[in-house]
Amino acid sequence: MRNSRLYKILPVILIGLCLAARAQEKQGWQFDSLNAKTTSEKSDAQVIYELLLGMLDAWNSHDIERYLSVYWHSPDLLFIVDSEQFNGWQQLHDAYAHGYPDPAMMGFSTPSRVQVRMLKPDLALALTWWSISFPKSKQKVVGNTTMNLQKFEDGWKIISCHSSTAEM
Repeated sequence: MRNSRLYKILPVILIGLCLAARAQEKQGWQFDSLNAKTTSEKSDAQVIYELLLGMLDAWNSHDIERYLSVYWHSPDLLFIVDSEQFNGWQQLHDAYAHGYPDPAMMGFSTPSRVQVRMLKPDLALALTWWSISFPKSKQKVVGNTTMNLQKFEDGWKIISCHSSTAEM
């Protein structure tokens, strides 16, 4: 008798486990540059990935204004690099403008991985791993950045981010 109840309950348990695993799979990383698949219809995760690649192009073109255009133009923007905090778009802009008076000093950035996870239809988390080389000084910086992005009427914007860096 006990075994017959087990045989009736076991399929229900297995179906529940499969559904839970499928739900977890859906909530995982919707985009990972290491195993990216191109599709004709772009998901929000793919759009965010392309936005981040556009930032990279702007950085490598030494175009600070275009690079910063991806950040939320708000006093509520939060940007942290290592232990330094910038509050608001204007403070971030001024820091980049003063930090790179000669845009050629920005170096060249190369991504090694980008992951995007949709948290809500208008909110996403992105992780990037990157390196920047500075040819004039032979210096290299590696780092990773965690970004929260929000979808606004004019598209996706970074609303907060934190970068950790190390010199090589």
